[in-house]
Amino acid sequence: MKNQTARRPDDKRPTRSAQTKGYTRQTAHVEARRDGQPLIFGWGGHLTKTEKTQLQRLGIWSFIGLIVVLVIAVFVGYWINLNVLIPNQPIASVNGQSIPQSDYHKLVALQGQLSENQVKGKNGLRAQADTAHANSISEQKVVDDATKSVNTLTTQIKALPANSSQRSDLQKQLDAAKAKQADATKTKQGYDNQYNNLTQQSTLQEQLLTQSQVGTTSAQWLQEDIVIRNWLNTQSATIQNKINPNSSAVTKALNDLKANLPTNKTYSKFLSDSNVSDGDMQAMMTLKLRRDNMQSYLASQITSPERQVNARAITVATAKDGNSILSQLKAGADFHKLASQKSLDNNSKSKGGELGWLAAGQYMLDYGSNITATVDDWLMDPARKDNDFSPVLQENGTFHVLQYEGSDPSRTVDAAKLQALQGNALKYWIETQKVKGVKFSDPDQTKLFDPSNMPAWIPSSPPSQSTPTAAGGTQG
Repeated sequence: MKNQTARRPDDKRPTRSAQTKGYTRQTAHVEARRDGQPLIFGWGGHLTKTEKTQLQRLGIWSFIGLIVVLVIAVFVGYWINLNVLIPNQPIASVNGQSIPQSDYHKLVALQGQLSENQVKGKNGLRAQADTAHANSISEQKVVDDATKSVNTLTTQIKALPANSSQRSDLQKQLDAAKAKQADATKTKQGYDNQYNNLTQQSTLQEQLLTQSQVGTTSAQWLQEDIVIRNWLNTQSATIQNKINPNSSAVTKALNDLKANLPTNKTYSKFLSDSNVSDGDMQAMMTLKLRRDNMQSYLASQITSPERQVNARAITVATAKDGNSILSQLKAGADFHKLASQKSLDNNSKSKGGELGWLAAGQYMLDYGSNITATVDDWLMDPARKDNDFSPVLQENGTFHVLQYEGSDPSRTVDAAKLQALQGNALKYWIETQKVKGVKFSDPDQTKLFDPSNMPAWIPSSPPSQSTPTAAGGTQG
């Protein structure tokens, strides 16, 4: 009989602790089993529960990250649109050269502040009117004192005996008091006139301090500055240096602006409220001074004596009427008779169409409402010959036929007319550039008055009119 113990297997029965460890390993294995349930849209049944959890977490964090990226992208896109794309969109152009909104916004801020300073600044029209008002009140006291002395001395003289020795001395005092009274009255009247004039100017300028006026003027200045700069590029260094301002001039002009700000406004507040920088204002002040210098330069070129032309004109309502007039004149019709019968211009109609002697720019001022220079440009062309007829020229909504009667290379210009021509020099020059082919686009009206371009502190409409009080009274 064999020993049963010897037949036992060599592997021994595991201990309890070993069984526990094996169970634990079995449990972990079970957790890692595939449950066969899909994760999303029928997919993922082959994944373990752990893998599904990891994918879910990854999906959640990826979604959060995507949202964050989208928020950042929207913010960056908004910033780029607001600070890069929109400011660089054109608001107007000259011969295809665009003017970005950013430049318009900057010039509007400067123009608005200059206009406000003119009325409300420390040295503005209101402040000057207040000074004249105070001087008038002060001078009135001098008038009153002198009047009192005159009355007192007159009473004393009347009370004297006929042969009184005091009469001569009192009469001298009375004469001096009357002279003082007259001088003080004249001085006070001067202050009163000054006050009234300044008050009227202040009211007028305040009516012009509106978003519409400031915006329109700013767009016009920017367009004209392109024309000025393009012209300067063709000129000598000497002329360029006369017209382009140096940094010292710009700094001085900005300092003057700061010094004349209204008492309740600082330069930093102006920059903040207008959303502009000091560098922006330096650039726009450079533009303004260049414009001022160009006006001064062009005015200096207008002197007396000056070349003038003699001409006559007939103004009609339609091109058809103009062509009919021109045909009759070329056939030998009497110009004087046709002008008296047909011309719509009352200034020259009674004179048979005669315009008289005209210097460059004078027709635009006297007959053209200072709007365009089409007729002026034809008249001043050196190629004109005596008795030439113009083609039918359209200007300011009417049509004109002119006859060039001759020229004088050196004819005296009336002093008042010379001053007017000099003051209008830049306007006339710009209009002649348009006649020669420079094209100004119409400014974009929507962008012109967009809140992002127009500082809110500039009034949207003029203040209501009020009747100014006389000097010496109470100001409203």
